[in-house]
Amino acid sequence: MKKVKEQYYQKLDTYIEMIPLTVDSVFKAVMQINSNVFKRFLIETLDLNIKPEESKVIFLDKELIKDNYKEKGKIVDLNVKINEKLLVTVEVNRVRFESIKERNKLYLEKLRTMQLEIGDEYNILDSKYIYQLNLNAKDNYKGKGENIIVSYDITDKKIFDDTEKIYIKHLEFYKKMFYTNSKEMKYDEFFMAGMMAKNFTELYSILKNILNEKELNKFMGSMINMSKEWIPIHEWEKEKLEKKVREKEREIAIKEGIREGIKEGKKEGIKEGIKEGINEMIISMINNRIDIETVSKVSNKSIEEIKKIAESIKD
Repeated sequence: MKKVKEQYYQKLDTYIEMIPLTVDSVFKAVMQINSNVFKRFLIETLDLNIKPEESKVIFLDKELIKDNYKEKGKIVDLNVKINEKLLVTVEVNRVRFESIKERNKLYLEKLRTMQLEIGDEYNILDSKYIYQLNLNAKDNYKGKGENIIVSYDITDKKIFDDTEKIYIKHLEFYKKMFYTNSKEMKYDEFFMAGMMAKNFTELYSILKNILNEKELNKFMGSMINMSKEWIPIHEWEKEKLEKKVREKEREIAIKEGIREGIKEGKKEGIKEGIKEGINEMIISMINNRIDIETVSKVSNKSIEEIKKIAESIKD
């Protein structure tokens, strides 16, 4: 049966391009359709001490507007509540951000203040847990799959507040792990490797390790449907175009840099050549016992400079 499925997805890949799970609209839709799979992923990747079957995930309507001027119009991908005490904001990044930790901290503070309703006392937040999960496509920290950020007291060397956490997961790391050491992988690691799958065949080959047949069919079906929808296709094509533009701009910049470098190199080379030629002429004149005053006039150098060159020849 699995062999037949694999052949089906291989054929499907020849006429439908799979829009990856790292594209915002696909991620949002597929996670909500497959909420039980997503719930187990969150529980495992956030190391929550709760059982999936005894918990529920609620997808919230209100979304957190981003502040970075380069991200105008974008929003945090998903805000979900697990049971009553834990709020998680999940964000997917396809590109590398240098300030990712600082940005996540800002969003975490916004989330905290959003939990207060009119008339609430601020201390009720102490009983609520607010986590930021960033699924970063690029592996910024080679050799590490994650970064976890908490409030830490340097003096006492203790975590003094675990109600706020930032998890940064590097999806590229888990994709490499799948092809090098899949026997050691856990549920959430397979899930993150699947997020980096490039086509239906690869996605199926990864997720079949953690999903039962019913879950797998539903998940793959939602991915196929989203890959036919206009909004994800438009978003994906736009992203690919922007990548090509960035690559072209980089290529042009490199070429311009090389061109300028060659120009500067030529200028410096000419200068050095002239300088070397004059010095050789001076040495030749000195060796032919032409007086220093005449050498100075011909070379347009001072008598002191000529004397230094003459001394260096003696050495």
